[in-house]
Amino acid sequence: MHLLVLGATGRTGVYACQYALEQGHHVTAIVRNISAISPRDNLTIVRGSVLSEQDMDSVFRSAQEPIDAVVQCLNTSSLSPPRLMADAAANVARALRQHRSRKDGVLPRLVVMSAIGVGESRKVAPWLSNLLVDYHSGTAMIYKDHNELDEEIEKNCGAEVDWTLALAVGLKNSGRLPVRTFGPQESGASWFISRQSCAEWMVDVAMGMEKDEFKNRRVIVSN
Repeated sequence: MHLLVLGATGRTGVYACQYALEQGHHVTAIVRNISAISPRDNLTIVRGSVLSEQDMDSVFRSAQEPIDAVVQCLNTSSLSPPRLMADAAANVARALRQHRSRKDGVLPRLVVMSAIGVGESRKVAPWLSNLLVDYHSGTAMIYKDHNELDEEIEKNCGAEVDWTLALAVGLKNSGRLPVRTFGPQESGASWFISRQSCAEWMVDVAMGMEKDEFKNRRVIVSN
């Protein structure tokens, strides 16, 4: 299968690319700086912006094999466009709808990394996370983007793209660990998940390894 990764040079996205390639999939990465990612077999590197409709359409049109799924591992900062995650997801969902090529009735999949505390998951988010959102302007700005993504995902995907929002708890570097999943208002998640295990879970969902268990759902993920 063919997977497109957004945020492939980030700390979580690198694991998504690596794992998908290990599983025998073809991976395309759209990046601003092509020197930031090392060439590998079955990896196509395209220079472009995830916010540009023209760049995104070019990725889909030039693909030697149709793109079956997308994993978005973007994160935002004070230097990012204010709607980086929300607009990137809207852009790639539009491209998935427009360039849909499978004739067997299987819909393309979009799996997007978000964060616990977004939308209805705020009720079960760690108190420290909610405190930062309420009183730290930088965190509040990041969560504004997350919440706009959360509010718009169904509209952007419609009935033509299967989607999953991975509401990750705190991300850390601790290797491959078992992943636990919870509904968006379900308690029990730990405070952390490793970037590697979060990325690999997202790839498994995107490539259909989890069947339809997480189809069109918001899912809290933790170790």
